Amino acid sequence: MKRKIIHRTPDQLGYKDRGKMKWMGLMLSDHTEALTQMAQQEEKIEVQAKPQQTLTERSAYLSQAYLAKKPVAIQANILQNGSYFKDVHCMVVGFFEETIFLKLKNGHMVEAALAEIRNIEFIDPHLWFEK
Repeated sequence: MKRKIIHRTPDQLGYKDRGKMKWMGLMLSDHTEALTQMAQQEEKIEVQAKPQQTLTERSAYLSQAYLAKKPVAIQANILQNGSYFKDVHCMVVGFFEETIFLKLKNGHMVEAALAEIRNIEFIDPHLWFEK
């Protein structure tokens, strides 16, 4: 007489994994405090203003980045508490009229208005593609 063995995974049995939430209890208060301090120090760093590029220069950079699939660093023309935001490293994946579609290093897709961009520079592809 042969017996058939059936294996079932927890997902098949209806178990819902809470992912990272179940490990949050293991974070020590010292760890969370250190992470908070690191985030606050990063916010205090003042970003220097890069030269304002003309619309023609920005369009040329974006066009070349899109056609050659080159990564770029974009500085927004927006001030927060008297300083500019850090450069956004991204790939140009499309455009429509005055809107540019960008892919960030973490895979998120964002859009930006051409008027909100202050400066565009090409970055080393090794910085973009390194894991």
